[in-house]
Amino acid sequence: MLEMTIGRLHNKTALITGGAAGIGAACANMFVRHGAKVAVADMNIGKAEELASHLQEMGESQSIAVQVDVTDDRQCIQAVDHTVDTFGKIDILVNSAGITPRYASHELTFEQVWDQVIDVNLKGSMLISRHAANHMKQQNCGSIINIASIRGLVGYPDFITDGFHPYPHSKGGVVNMTRDMAVGLAKSGIRVNAVCPGFTHTDMTRGAKENPRIYQSIIELIPIGCFAQPEEIAESVLFLASDEASFITGACLVIDGGFTAQ
Repeated sequence: MLEMTIGRLHNKTALITGGAAGIGAACANMFVRHGAKVAVADMNIGKAEELASHLQEMGESQSIAVQVDVTDDRQCIQAVDHTVDTFGKIDILVNSAGITPRYASHELTFEQVWDQVIDVNLKGSMLISRHAANHMKQQNCGSIINIASIRGLVGYPDFITDGFHPYPHSKGGVVNMTRDMAVGLAKSGIRVNAVCPGFTHTDMTRGAKENPRIYQSIIELIPIGCFAQPEEIAESVLFLASDEASFITGACLVIDGGFTAQ
């Protein structure tokens, strides 16, 4: 089966933000296996370099590490330009950089945490997409995939913030930004889609997994009865990035084990 699918991204170049860990890293591994050249972009340059080195060893596809804070417009420009300078073009952008309040400093106020989450998850995806799209327009083709969340599609009980949790609000913004960008960029041959993962085994969900009571309560809400593996999300990102999805744009693909179907 693997031999039949190798090469789905042959001659393609991808930039993956948040690429050093979690879903982003799974996408980087998946893309290289399918022939893409990959720029692993992350704030943690050490982890990005480690993964890029590993990807180089996997086969013939090239891989580089790029340090980027997606909330900084200048750094977004540099990350996109460095990818293009190295590989000659950019065909695919995966916006996987994201945070939850769990990763914010405890010294920040509620408003500062809100701003930080919105800046990374929503504004950051917009900034780097804008610069990547400028290069894609010159080719009259490209694919942008935003990593949203089921939290951007449905309400979910949160007894701590009473509905003012910034994460679902940021991901809801990503969902509609995806649709808006898709319509606006279609004439330039650029497709824009989103995947909306459910609960997935990443660092972001480690807190829930470490609390047996919380973990079990979540499992009971998932019809399939388990968290997703990052590779299961990456498979769908691969599809949307490939030419097999040539007539798909503005879509939000839900991968949640049936959670939102209830």
